[in-house]
Amino acid sequence: MKLIDLAPGDLVLSSELSRSGSAKAFEERLRSSIEEIGLAEPLKVARQPNGEYLVIDGTMRLRAIRNIRKNRPERFTTVAAYVLEYSRRYEIRYQSDIYQDLLPSQLAALVEHLHKSESVLKADIARYIGVSPATLRNYTGLWRLTERGGCFARIVELMDVGVIPSSNPYAWLRLTGHGLRKVLLDQFSNGKDPDEWIKETVADARLGTTQRYPLKFVELVTAALPSDCFRVGEDLRAIKRDLGLRRAGTQGARTDKSNFTEVVRHLANVSKQSREPVLRSAAQSLQEYLE
Repeated sequence: MKLIDLAPGDLVLSSELSRSGSAKAFEERLRSSIEEIGLAEPLKVARQPNGEYLVIDGTMRLRAIRNIRKNRPERFTTVAAYVLEYSRRYEIRYQSDIYQDLLPSQLAALVEHLHKSESVLKADIARYIGVSPATLRNYTGLWRLTERGGCFARIVELMDVGVIPSSNPYAWLRLTGHGLRKVLLDQFSNGKDPDEWIKETVADARLGTTQRYPLKFVELVTAALPSDCFRVGEDLRAIKRDLGLRRAGTQGARTDKSNFTEVVRHLANVSKQSREPVLRSAAQSLQEYLE
């Protein structure tokens, strides 16, 4: 499956491969999302004998892009698309219908079942359902949220009804339980008990009468929390800052390990105190290298 960039004019639609209908509200939300953050998921196309590319999956996304270009022709001069075999167009269309009809939580459960119970590689799962590896990692993140239970699992409910984007579950996974409740109280529920707010918001969303939060907002408010709100301690974030500053200050220069005193100190703390075995091992290895 090859990923290429195509001019919108090279893409054609077929009624046989389009859905019979869609909610106008959904199409408007889709257009707003694409206009704000771009095309998150490439189209699926097949090349025809005349050189044009038939859209197998992504009709509404292409329509949204064409509507945006009417007022802003400088945008979306090319569109990302996976090129698939023309002979498999109906098979892929039906697979895409299954994929699109499942909720994020259902897809997360399906991916986890195929991987753990059926021993299917996640790279193969991504190829089978026609998504990028990055998108598949998001479903792994959704599953982890579900496994953590409590408010974390309730966040997935909000994703299922479209109140919160499901495209970055790791913005929530990095939080402690305290951090999650704090950001919900401060930024979403206006001080109302998070569990009650989520229950009411999910009910309202199913009636189409609730606010939807863009991804940028979610990423901003979950990042702007005190250090005790994150599962990974301040020591690890300090290492990242130190390494980032060091890299910026020595761009193109030979690395001098003797100037990594602070980094080594932070690494030592992480290797001794972190609850995560992978972090301890990685910190110890990097510490030994720098020393």
